[in-house]
Amino acid sequence: MTNSVNVPPIETDRLTLVPLTAHYSTGMYKLWSSLEVCKFSGAADDFDGNPIPMPVTSPAESDKIIDFFARHQNETGKGFRWAVTSKVDNEFYGIVGYNSLGSCSEIAYHLHPDYWGKGFMTEACLAAINWAKIQYRAIEIEAFIDSQNIRSIGLIERLSFAPTEVVREGAERYYLSLQVTKPT
Repeated sequence: MTNSVNVPPIETDRLTLVPLTAHYSTGMYKLWSSLEVCKFSGAADDFDGNPIPMPVTSPAESDKIIDFFARHQNETGKGFRWAVTSKVDNEFYGIVGYNSLGSCSEIAYHLHPDYWGKGFMTEACLAAINWAKIQYRAIEIEAFIDSQNIRSIGLIERLSFAPTEVVREGAERYYLSLQVTKPT
């Protein structure tokens, strides 16, 4: 029996989020061969638990990352990634998705430095958060961010996440409550 996650494409004003597939191999290689992207991303393993060197040195290595997320999406239902692309020309910008799904879902994202500072990841994360709220009835979204990753902390704070002082593998936990409170 499969625990597959149904991941639909999502359109925003400027972006299309589509399930990450081998079609995005070139973009993923460009993303994961960037030292700036890998600086705070942590270690990576393939689906079988074998380490993937970061930054990657070949498309075959970044293809293992694509395979990891595709297999998690299709076999375990524990997480996945969307490719974040331009709505105008399908240019690959980065990825956004979930490491875990449920009432508390863990979001993760990576954007190529060529596209930093343009609001693309804010737009992609908002769409991903809304999807988890509707699809998984998530009541909380969490993210784990290295304390020195100032850009990512700025993004997560713009999205109204709050720090928790909980640290896992050197990254601080931030959370966003999606519960609607009724006025008393």
